[in-house]
Amino acid sequence: MNKRALVLLLLAGITAGQTKPAHRPTRKAETPHITFVKEYVRELIEDENLKVTGEKGLSEAKTLNEQLSTGIYVSKSIQLELRSQIAILNGMRLNDQFDTLIPDLTGFYQHRIELHQELIDINRKFMAGPKEGMHYQALAAKVPEIRAELDAAGKAVFEATPLIFMTLIDQKPDSQGHFSHLLITKDEKADLEDQLAIMLKDVPDKGDQDYYISAAMVLRGGLQKGHKCADEPWD
Repeated sequence: MNKRALVLLLLAGITAGQTKPAHRPTRKAETPHITFVKEYVRELIEDENLKVTGEKGLSEAKTLNEQLSTGIYVSKSIQLELRSQIAILNGMRLNDQFDTLIPDLTGFYQHRIELHQELIDINRKFMAGPKEGMHYQALAAKVPEIRAELDAAGKAVFEATPLIFMTLIDQKPDSQGHFSHLLITKDEKADLEDQLAIMLKDVPDKGDQDYYISAAMVLRGGLQKGHKCADEPWD
């Protein structure tokens, strides 16, 4: 085969590749909103449990090395849980005004994973012992900055909670023009309230709480506002 024929064949192949019909990815069906909200509550419960367990472990650590080792364990456990949460949420999709809610949440979760990796790396460097050229004071000074960023990420998730509750509200107005109904049935509402009750057991209604508990309280308050359920009569 001469050179001219080879070039013509290559051009024909390129052209054929360009004219093939594109295969558009199938769009995922919208996730039932109750499924999404129940997953969010499950995540709050898991995050709160990890926080309590981590604080207990750090308080019981006797030596510096034990504290560093426990810190690595806690951050790694949180990372694993966050990756699991991201994987679950990535399998969900919401429509219309809520379409950015899940990507926003997973973005906050990914940022927390990265921040915990910074803590793990710092703890490992301290555990490895003194090394020439290592600026340990600078590393130690970085820790409160990372914790402040973690706090900001937790606050951002908490601030998304009212919007998460709004996914349960039926956007069809009643005869008075009010959004008076939820998208969930009485049984689904009771199940969600039971899930929240597990997390909020023995938690006082007043006083400062962490972001996970506060988010659960926002959801509980929304459910108590008097919206009718999907299987109750419309006015």
